[in-house]
Amino acid sequence: MSEPKEKSVRSVAESKANERKKRKKELKNMFSYRYYALLMLVCAVLRLRFNVHSVLSPTFRRQKRQGAMLVLSNHVSPFDFGFFSTPFLGRKVNFVVAENMMYSQPIFAKMIKGYRAITKKQFYADYTCIKNIKKYLDAGISVILCPEGKVSADGRTGPVAYSIAKLVKWLKYPVAGCLVKGAGITRPKWAHTSRTGRVECHVDMMFSKEEVETLSPEEIMKRIDCAMRHNEHVFQIENRLKFRGKDYAEGLENLLYVCPECGAEFALTAQGDVIKCGKCGFEARYAHTGEIVPVANASQCPARIDLWYDKEKSVVARQVREEGFLLSAPVDLYTENEQGNGYKLVGGGTLSLDRENLVFLAEGPVDDEFGRLTFPVKNYVTVANLPGVSLDMYDEKHTYRMKFSAEKASTKYALCIEALNASRNA
Repeated sequence: MSEPKEKSVRSVAESKANERKKRKKELKNMFSYRYYALLMLVCAVLRLRFNVHSVLSPTFRRQKRQGAMLVLSNHVSPFDFGFFSTPFLGRKVNFVVAENMMYSQPIFAKMIKGYRAITKKQFYADYTCIKNIKKYLDAGISVILCPEGKVSADGRTGPVAYSIAKLVKWLKYPVAGCLVKGAGITRPKWAHTSRTGRVECHVDMMFSKEEVETLSPEEIMKRIDCAMRHNEHVFQIENRLKFRGKDYAEGLENLLYVCPECGAEFALTAQGDVIKCGKCGFEARYAHTGEIVPVANASQCPARIDLWYDKEKSVVARQVREEGFLLSAPVDLYTENEQGNGYKLVGGGTLSLDRENLVFLAEGPVDDEFGRLTFPVKNYVTVANLPGVSLDMYDEKHTYRMKFSAEKASTKYALCIEALNASRNA
């Protein structure tokens, strides 16, 4: 071989070697094997604790061997990551996490950053997140996404934005569907305690790569809605499942804040398994079978949590149509701290909601950027909230948590925002 040819071959080999080193370095920055092992250990503990059973289809198993995929999952409990990650044991996987999770506890911030999880501002156009999803898929790492954007409050799959169908088309990767059943009973969003029963994790392929390329966004959206539809309370009752736990109804008054008998708001209290109204004497028991059983003065008692929640939605739908509709409540405003691993108190103020805007107006000295915050209602199909406790909002600068300091009104605010958008788009 002539010297020029030898140099050319050597140059090509060196170029390929440098490219491999570059890809290896990029992968190291994107994926941590140490945190992956820790995640799977945590998942194993959660699965044992909550009696989790996985049902994986042959098509999903085959795609897992072949390469990366996007996974769309429902989101019924804060522990869902422990259930939908385990089917990828032995394969690289990442997931999209709400940015505010980093501010809940310092340990969560450490885990999320260490794992290189993809963070996203909830119900906010976060294009960096979208680009990161594509980056991970292109690197051969599957990505799990909960398109509802938040943990379900009432145990049913929430609305999924049409933009998810556009994302699927743009990514051009196979899509799997994950349906978690029972996790929303083991740790409801509103509850103060965890319960033990049965959790099922069903994973199947939703779209092949070819279907993603050929189906219209409308067809994709229709199939996603169908595959993601689920009601935890119907699942429990139809399968006659009992869940064991203490203080079974405590916290339920934060979600179900309207008395079904007299209509009073924020007059309900819960203790043990019982929820009752301090105004009219209504009393009912939340049974471990998932049923709500009348006890006293409860002729209008709904039979399930989701049916009671629907009655609240009907009340709110009427209220937002009333002339001069306005909500106003005192709140404490928090934002992310300097370390990015918790919240810091900004100050107190008033949170108001009318037909057009959600507005925080500070009372007392605060930095100018926090004196008045305005969030147009039209931009939010729903909002992230802890039932009865707080609302979470975002802008291009900060994450905000608004904690209610008087009435536990966050559920009502969230339902009103949803109702206002529904009436706007009707």
